[in-house]
Amino acid sequence: MEEMFTILGGMGTAATETFVHLIDELTPAKKDQDYLNYVVFNHAEIPDRTAYILDNSQENPLPVMLKDIRQMNLLAPKFMVMTCNTAHYFYDELQAAADFDIIHMPRETVKHMQQTIPGLKKIGVLSTTGTRQAGIYQKAIAAFGLESVVPDQTLQDATMSLIYDDIKATGTFSHDKYQKIVDTMLNDYDCDAVILGCTELSVAQSEFPLYPDKVIDPMTVVGQNIVDGLYNKKQLLIKF
Repeated sequence: MEEMFTILGGMGTAATETFVHLIDELTPAKKDQDYLNYVVFNHAEIPDRTAYILDNSQENPLPVMLKDIRQMNLLAPKFMVMTCNTAHYFYDELQAAADFDIIHMPRETVKHMQQTIPGLKKIGVLSTTGTRQAGIYQKAIAAFGLESVVPDQTLQDATMSLIYDDIKATGTFSHDKYQKIVDTMLNDYDCDAVILGCTELSVAQSEFPLYPDKVIDPMTVVGQNIVDGLYNKKQLLIKF
């Protein structure tokens, strides 16, 4: 299999399905053989990443993810992408165990934003509490000399409810609830743009797109880069 890559998913499954659909939709295929070659590890039983980050007495997802990496090594993919922002907390350990490159979705997203949004200075981050507490996006944003803004507790609770109570639990969500969260970040927090730092929020944006020039979905950024890099052979942000 030529130019094959892998996707470590199941965190959650709806987000993984959204990413796979996105990849296929972005690929300018005219026949079956034009689509990209990939293998999806939809490992739904990986323990919750946020639960472990907030309380290390909870089950550690890293050993399970490392087992997946060892299995992927046997496939010799060109690279791997994780459809979970919070899982990037374990990025260094996973990359050390991999015989292939793992795309760092937060870094690629901030790089893309810096290059495409004029006058960008202040970026709001909507994410799980685990991603927020680990500073995954704050660190990526600071590395590019930009300012990050995270929600107060009330808005963070609303974001977590949208992610866990709605999208993860039921597969549905209130468009008004999602819009209110995004509008608060852009208007009340005076952000130039907002990163959807959780792939369940990517699901929300896919169903109910808001402000495409200001609301940036990391899965879309990485998905487009993969298609441009593998299908169109363009040298963009990800170096294949």
